[in-house]
Amino acid sequence: MIKIKKFRIISISLFILGILLNFITSKVPKIVEKYYSNGVNIYMVKALSKISSVLPFSIFEILIYILALVILIFLMYFIFCTIKNPKKILSLFLNFILNIISIIGIVYFIFVVLWGINYNRMDLKDSLIEYYNKTNNMAIKKVEYNEEDLIELYKFLIKKCNETRKKVSEDKYKVMKCNSNYKDTLSRAESVYLNVKILDLDKKGIYAKAKPIFNSNLLCYTGITGIYSPFTGEANVNISSPDIYIPFTTLHEMAHQRGYASEDEANFLAYIACINNKDFDFQYSGYILALKYVSSALAKIDIEKLYELNSTISDNVMRDLEYSRKFWGKYEGQVNKLSDNMNNTYLKVNGVKEGTRSYGKVVNLLLTYYALYGK
Repeated sequence: MIKIKKFRIISISLFILGILLNFITSKVPKIVEKYYSNGVNIYMVKALSKISSVLPFSIFEILIYILALVILIFLMYFIFCTIKNPKKILSLFLNFILNIISIIGIVYFIFVVLWGINYNRMDLKDSLIEYYNKTNNMAIKKVEYNEEDLIELYKFLIKKCNETRKKVSEDKYKVMKCNSNYKDTLSRAESVYLNVKILDLDKKGIYAKAKPIFNSNLLCYTGITGIYSPFTGEANVNISSPDIYIPFTTLHEMAHQRGYASEDEANFLAYIACINNKDFDFQYSGYILALKYVSSALAKIDIEKLYELNSTISDNVMRDLEYSRKFWGKYEGQVNKLSDNMNNTYLKVNGVKEGTRSYGKVVNLLLTYYALYGK
């Protein structure tokens, strides 16, 4: 009994410490950027990813199954104890809840220390401007863009999609497929960030390559194309999703490996990594996923202009987009909604106030990037 109480005191103390650590670091983003995200966290994640790479399968996926099994055993044990001692149901329930809180406290503290502080680093838009100023001897403080810039960006992405689509492989249904199987695609992604000079990502070295989620078909019901595990340093990819997603998703999860926590920032870096890769299937994946994000943004501003520009999208690109729509349509339902709500809550808890709506911010990052560097 004394050991259990001591465990609970330690775990709850760690939970509080994790919350305080997260709160304090949220007030000093530049310090987090310099000393944590671009310092100690690089070594921690590299070490974790190298250790986990010893096994060819996703350790994180196995941990999820173990967690589900432990929860089931806990519930069965609780039910058994309440049936055996119905008078003690209140104390049993209280102990059950305290045990859950204790475990959550430890997991949360580990999450914050290993990776979660990255949510408090500098905004990537500010980092882009700062990096541009440093490398070009400039003193830009703010980047402005308007509706016309958004339209021009959409035109540019359509042009690039049409061009690169001609250079990728197709399946028997004339839908885009990667130039190799998923294993080789994940292997080709391993060194892609060495081609990304922006933010000095090319100088951060190589992390362990991404891993496939073997139960990917089940994951499709959640609408999730990839998961990053901060506990193992693994970038995990849903290999059952359409091929247009696989290169982009792989590089998105690898951006998380490199300490970029928010989804919009990981999406932006995945795009930059894709288009700077020599392989056309990676380039096309980047352009077509960016096209989808910008399309959603333009639809809110000028739907008629969107329809007009969509008429210039090639039949091949449209076929890929239609296939993607039908594919995900098969999996829509309550599980997908639950997953989205859970993801939305997770993002808000970690300081992303907009929740899943923050995914739209990738368009602002794209506009900022092209305003600085041109097309």
